[in-house]
Amino acid sequence: MEIAFHLGAHCTDRDALVQCLMRNRATLLEQGIAVPGPGRYRQQLRQIAFDMRERETSAETQEILLDGILDEDEVDRVVFSSENLLAMPPWVVNDGQLYHAAADRAAMIRHLFPEARLEFFLAIRNPATLLPALAAGDSSGALARRLAEGDPGLLRWSDMLARVTEAVPDVPITIWCDEDTPLLWPEILRAVSGHAPDTVLEGWLAWYWDLVTPRTHAAMRRWFDRNPPADDAARRKMLGVLLSRFVKEDAVAPDPLIPGWTGDTIERLTEIYEADIDLAASIPGVTLLEP
Repeated sequence: MEIAFHLGAHCTDRDALVQCLMRNRATLLEQGIAVPGPGRYRQQLRQIAFDMRERETSAETQEILLDGILDEDEVDRVVFSSENLLAMPPWVVNDGQLYHAAADRAAMIRHLFPEARLEFFLAIRNPATLLPALAAGDSSGALARRLAEGDPGLLRWSDMLARVTEAVPDVPITIWCDEDTPLLWPEILRAVSGHAPDTVLEGWLAWYWDLVTPRTHAAMRRWFDRNPPADDAARRKMLGVLLSRFVKEDAVAPDPLIPGWTGDTIERLTEIYEADIDLAASIPGVTLLEP
């Protein structure tokens, strides 16, 4: 049994991945891939992981857990998507780290499925844009206060990933930069679901709806219907051309800056992030998807 966990990160997905895969459930099931609805497992898995952390698990435990989530009997791969398994949004930054409890949470997930081949999938995002987006969504203000107490330039995705790979060395992690998602979206869907390379998922272009006008979106659908790309590189190239011409200006408007931040802060964090991407990709067990 293969189990793929899409773990976010926060402010990178808005459930677009699981919604697209669920739209293609029948097609994926023909390939032995199950995509249960998030309501069947998100709260349950989190709670069960905490409850079972000090208790012995086995193949029987795993089977009972999956039987309670899946309607299908014979599947080879299951896809779960839950950004809150690693942390709740206000706690994405704590103790001067991104996802400070990620290693512990990853080990708890591994513990629940002792007989499965697990894979983790995660979009990483520039802290220069991630942190303002998180702060804007935290009505309590707790995250903003925590950020004010530390240096955001010390936050590293590579640190978080190193901690996770140390905790669960047998679980491969595939990452991509959220900034590259527009060019990589169909490849991300395939990496997570594990579907056949020649499978074209219905509705994959829905991800681009908010980036372009309805007229342009319809034109994109017609173009790809009439001109199926020969490979991933060809599709990336065409997406790059289309988006460079037609992305709406207001679609990429940034969140308000965190109090005390300046343009120099954004530039510094971006430089640190770009260097950190290379460090993250060099960690054994981590694979970076890139254009």
